[in-house]
Amino acid sequence: MARGRKRKGFGDKEVDGVEDKQNQYLGRPLTELPARISLNILVRLSVKRILICKRVCKTWRNIISSPEFAKLHFARGEAFPLVRSAAPSRVSRTLYLVEPPEHCSGFYDGPIKMKLDTKLKIPVYDEEMVIESVEMDPPPKSGVKLRAEHHELKIANSCNGLLCLCEPTLDFPFKVWRNPIAVCNPITGEYINLPDPIEWDRDTKRSLSIHCGLGFSPKMNQHKVIRFCEPLVSWERESCSMTEIHTLGTGSWKRVRNVPSSLYYKNGSPTYLNGSLHWIYTEEKGSNTIVSFNFDIEKFQSVPPPPFKLWKIDKEMTGEWVLGVLGGCLCVCDGSGFEKLKIWVMKEYGVQESWSKEFCFITQTNEGRWIYGTYDPICLLRNGAVVLFHSSSGALFYHDPKKHGFKFLKPQDGYKSSPYVAIAHIPSFISLKDVVKGHNMAVLPTKSRCAEFKLQGECKDVFLVEEDPAKTWF
Repeated sequence: MARGRKRKGFGDKEVDGVEDKQNQYLGRPLTELPARISLNILVRLSVKRILICKRVCKTWRNIISSPEFAKLHFARGEAFPLVRSAAPSRVSRTLYLVEPPEHCSGFYDGPIKMKLDTKLKIPVYDEEMVIESVEMDPPPKSGVKLRAEHHELKIANSCNGLLCLCEPTLDFPFKVWRNPIAVCNPITGEYINLPDPIEWDRDTKRSLSIHCGLGFSPKMNQHKVIRFCEPLVSWERESCSMTEIHTLGTGSWKRVRNVPSSLYYKNGSPTYLNGSLHWIYTEEKGSNTIVSFNFDIEKFQSVPPPPFKLWKIDKEMTGEWVLGVLGGCLCVCDGSGFEKLKIWVMKEYGVQESWSKEFCFITQTNEGRWIYGTYDPICLLRNGAVVLFHSSSGALFYHDPKKHGFKFLKPQDGYKSSPYVAIAHIPSFISLKDVVKGHNMAVLPTKSRCAEFKLQGECKDVFLVEEDPAKTWF
């Protein structure tokens, strides 16, 4: 007997009528709302929710993928920790964006074990080599094992939701190779390869240490990458040092002139703010100061320092000064003292009198142990709490001045003693196709053939867990 449509029985018309009335009472489905209303709703969601909504229907996908959405979302954006595995023996291309829970303005109001669900990807250094090695030797269930120093791209800095990726450190004697190689947006899953830099003499190239950073020129509406090349041997720095700049979308690099000779003694990663990259650098006399590179005029400038002296740290001291951005202002985290951690904020950019000591707290456990080390500023939350990254332990430091307390939140996975690093990152849905619009530049997906393989270190879930440093780190 052929199957046909089920005939409606007695009462089916009455049921349909009730359902029609209920639908009229509830209103139209969310997916059928006007585009402008949908845009205003979606732009207020967390990154995790937006990525889920992008898969609901084509209408929402088109809204989220539009340049207008990216612009509105970034204007409302806040900096959050972007966490990544730093295990020296494993390659990890997975990043974890740590957003505060949606039900509160702060990060953590009690004991927590938070699963990091917002997983993002960056490419590996040599995808073709990885694919060839997998095809020759099928990987085990635990994942493909690669040498980190050959395949794992390093993150130089974050700017406008984009990451500047660097070439891995090669294990040649006296060679540190940090050549900027790509710019990636982990939210949209896109990246572009940068053109080859200016060639140097082969013997000189082996002794060069390269630092780089990504910035943005508001006047020209262009993203640019700057790179510093310096010999590891101090007596060759004046003759062999070189600085170059590259504008995304173009096919070449150009030299930057009039670079301060002492600039090559830099501390930490560059910090982007107000169209400039900032560093703390060491002068020849041994003292530290702040310098910036303005991408509009492509020149170096000095920045008024805080009212305390940024002297060079002695070997006996365990902390140091680190630049960052908190609440849209340049800040210096001073961890050089043995008792207190201080954070200075420049409330009015470029005005020395606007420096203010906004935070001053003791990093001491209940057992009386001091938590020394370097603290990197990450973000300032809406409830007034500050989040820092404690590099010595690989944990996030959360301090709420209203409650006069702090917590250490450490990323954990299934591997014992697995270290993690974190940087401040403002998520952006801007497409790299719009960044290099009008230029003949290939925009590549991070989810390529190589992304189908699991690498060791990406097979375990990662949780953010509160820990007592006195019991676990000493």
